[in-house]
Amino acid sequence: MTRIALLGIVLVLATSSLLAQEASPAPAAPAASQPASAPVERTPITARAIEVRGDVKHAPLGSEDWKACEVDEEYPEQTVILTGLRSSVKLQIGSDDTYTLLVVEPASKTLLTEAYTTADAKRVNIGVGYGQIRAGVAEGGLKSEFTVVSPVATLSKRGTWNFGLFYERGTDRFEIFLMDYGLVEALHKLTGERRLVLPGQLVTEAMRRWADEATLHRNVSIGDFLGQSDVLVAFNHLQQDGLRVLSPEGGQTVLLDLSSAGAQQQFADLARQSLPTLLPTGPVVAPPAVRRARTEGFFGTGRGDQLIPVIIDKTSPLAQRGFAQPGTYQFPRSTLEGWLQQNGKK
Repeated sequence: MTRIALLGIVLVLATSSLLAQEASPAPAAPAASQPASAPVERTPITARAIEVRGDVKHAPLGSEDWKACEVDEEYPEQTVILTGLRSSVKLQIGSDDTYTLLVVEPASKTLLTEAYTTADAKRVNIGVGYGQIRAGVAEGGLKSEFTVVSPVATLSKRGTWNFGLFYERGTDRFEIFLMDYGLVEALHKLTGERRLVLPGQLVTEAMRRWADEATLHRNVSIGDFLGQSDVLVAFNHLQQDGLRVLSPEGGQTVLLDLSSAGAQQQFADLARQSLPTLLPTGPVVAPPAVRRARTEGFFGTGRGDQLIPVIIDKTSPLAQRGFAQPGTYQFPRSTLEGWLQQNGKK
């Protein structure tokens, strides 16, 4: 009996130990590592200046180290572009077949916030601090994502050419427009309103389409000869001098004809006589530094060039031979010096 009892106790203990092992949870196997999502391959692109007119500067964001923009220079992300009065710059963003063109208009400050490509898309984000930009995107192999952001409004394009945004600094005034083709979506940040802008339309801060604003937007022709290019000045003199219905030539009057070598030589002599009178005779002293209220410059007169008066009187061979109308001609100094360098004979 004793031997049987001991055997029973051993069996009970063995069974209890086995049950305890079955009840205790097995150690957890190491969890299989989840594959992390592959990061999007981001290839930065640059904006290349293809045309620069007037006073255009660039600097990294947060820097005051402004440098003049030059043709064929390339600017990366986080570059600020500043244009002065009567100045502008055309930028080609990237070199892929999704052609992207950006024009920064006069008296504007913009930021190239983002500019990169992925495997299937091209992302460009432009920030407008103030002023106006125009842009165009010709769709190619990459899907284009182009956004323009200002403090009060956002523009998103959809396969579009010749669109833009204007923002007036310190106010809530803005204008989003589309000139050629495509579709633009305008978002008013302050009200949350959205509008789709079709070709030939625009919306303002009132979020009204072109038809509602038509009576407020009219082109007024102003004769600003100092602010025009030399070709426009000549065209306006010849075509819009008020004599079109009275003059036998239909309003076209020859003011200065320098087609012959003799006329060029006589005009060059007069030009050289006028230039030295305005040259500085003493040491040039730099003016004291003046704090600018606006970084793009002050509003001045004309193109900011020094105008050189060239006087052709009635006794001049140019007037007597019919090559010029007598009078005083005002030429920008840079234009006159450039002409003398190319055509003037010493």
